[in-house]
Amino acid sequence: MSSERPRRRFGYLIAAGVIAVIALASVLVAAGTNSSSISGSVDTSNLPDLRPAPALEATGWINSPPLAKSTLTGKVVLYDIWTYSCINCVRTFPYVRAWYDRYRADGLVVVGVHSPEFDFEKVHGNVESAVKRLNVTWPVALDNDKTIWNAFDNHYWPADYVADRTGELRYSHFGEGDYTNTENVLRTLLGVAPASPRATAGTKPETASGKPVNPETYLGTGLGPVARSGGHDYPPAGTLPPPQAALEGPWKGEPEKVTSTATGAAIAVGLHAQSVNLVLATATGKPMEAVVTLDNQPVPGNARGADIRVDASGRTIVRVTAPDMYRLVLLPAVEDHQLRVVAEAPGLEAYDFTFG
Repeated sequence: MSSERPRRRFGYLIAAGVIAVIALASVLVAAGTNSSSISGSVDTSNLPDLRPAPALEATGWINSPPLAKSTLTGKVVLYDIWTYSCINCVRTFPYVRAWYDRYRADGLVVVGVHSPEFDFEKVHGNVESAVKRLNVTWPVALDNDKTIWNAFDNHYWPADYVADRTGELRYSHFGEGDYTNTENVLRTLLGVAPASPRATAGTKPETASGKPVNPETYLGTGLGPVARSGGHDYPPAGTLPPPQAALEGPWKGEPEKVTSTATGAAIAVGLHAQSVNLVLATATGKPMEAVVTLDNQPVPGNARGADIRVDASGRTIVRVTAPDMYRLVLLPAVEDHQLRVVAEAPGLEAYDFTFG
């Protein structure tokens, strides 16, 4: 995800410090501004008292027994609100992991709050699999009905809130970026000596590009203009200018997703992007393949996302084995292309394109 219109997922730093600046930051993102260039540094000597951190009324827990407010008293707590098919959330994890590993001996507790966007993200087993795959080793509170989300009055994925040792929220940040400020807040609240070593995220993590690219594109009828409700046989889309997207062939439109109803049903997108991710699932729960092309050709080797494979016929395919975000394209730079994803059978479910 990238610099796009104001929405629920954010690819850039959106706000830091106090919640009141959200509206201004959203305007800047809508204008295509990389807000990390205007955020400035946070005055850690003058952090505001925002309000008490809410109780964690979770529907379940992973990596931990339930954590009550009394359990967290005396700790500095980073509440990280995420959902597993969100590329922005995934790209923050190397930093969250580094902070957790570096500062937990100093009294830091990280609580991941998994607040799902799509129905399949409410399935406990799906979240457990994602937690293992993404190497999320800290406690995760399952927030299927968004009780915790609402208690924080949250509106975005990812979102970070930091509470001091008395349980008062002192800092918030929405979206990717601004990691130095967040770490500085943690160090200050923990009382870590200025000369003490900082956390390291290891190899350079993937980040948002900072360049205007295709906006996030929802395919379901409730969230975007691509599909119509019910079953329709869509005409060939032809060449699409960025950032247009269209369905081709037989698809069924539902609020969260579109589902192919015949082999050969396709999704076409005019790209101006470097990376392309697509949230996919299958109606039967069984693995299914889709053919992915760039400019009506197999995706070149230097442009293949992590989930693209080459079959015996030389086609570039994505194999959908579980409801998740699949990485389709990773170009050397932001470029213009035509992308098509073609279902190999009825029952391919497509939810949401994100770009970087």
